[in-house]
Amino acid sequence: MAKRSHEDWVDLINQQPTSGLSIANFCRQHKLSTSCFYTRKAAIDEITTQKVEPFVKATVAASTEAISQTYASEQTISLQHQTGTWTFPSSQPASYLLEIIKGLQSC
Repeated sequence: MAKRSHEDWVDLINQQPTSGLSIANFCRQHKLSTSCFYTRKAAIDEITTQKVEPFVKATVAASTEAISQTYASEQTISLQHQTGTWTFPSSQPASYLLEIIKGLQSC
């Protein structure tokens, strides 16, 4: 059997309550282990209930010209996304970039 994608698991988890079957019978019918079903369900529930804001409110403290001059001498990291190209200085902490990427995934 092919490996199930995240979307496949979401569909299965959402189908179970409307199937009229118990979780055990639903898993048996779809050839799933109940422990795997519960593990995936918990992970999906955690993802959908997270209220983490990936961005923080920012204010401009200096002119954009001064900021762009500061970054011009540094190496940059560019991310291509459907919303556009995002450019960051290479000195940006990895944890910040990770939060940006997570936020962009929801776009």
